[in-house]
Amino acid sequence: MTSFLGWHETMSFVLVGAVWGCTNPFLRKGSADDEQEQQPNNTKKNGDNEDINQNGGQNAESSERKSILNSLSRLRRVGVWLPYLLNQGGSLLYYRLLAESDLTLSVPISNALALLFSALTSFFLGERLDKPYRAALGAAFVLVGVGICLLSSERLGADKPNKGMSEEL
Repeated sequence: MTSFLGWHETMSFVLVGAVWGCTNPFLRKGSADDEQEQQPNNTKKNGDNEDINQNGGQNAESSERKSILNSLSRLRRVGVWLPYLLNQGGSLLYYRLLAESDLTLSVPISNALALLFSALTSFFLGERLDKPYRAALGAAFVLVGVGICLLSSERLGADKPNKGMSEEL
């Protein structure tokens, strides 16, 4: 049996998984810190809020404006936009990987590695898991699933002489 995953593809899978997985805990942490800072500002009394109309409801335009301003204010924080930009860079690499490699391998391997790197990064950042045994069992299931994908695609690849779709046309 020959493996048709090259060094370039393997490293691309690992890089995409690492970038996605390592940035997710930082995105979560940056967003949580931002929400904690904004929480005291949101506790206004009805008398102080100018956006309450006579019917007791909030103006839709004012609500949309506040939502947009809250989203834009997050961009001021390096802890939010830097992991976001890195994550988007991983997405660009992922799209390139999808174009160059087998789709049935790219998706599960990249996402499984992202899950693994996310769990490791969360652990190193000191985040606690409520049920670590369930997380370990889930990770084992993901690894078994990726192994099945690799084995099945390897067997299918051995049956076909041509690897790419463009070569078949």
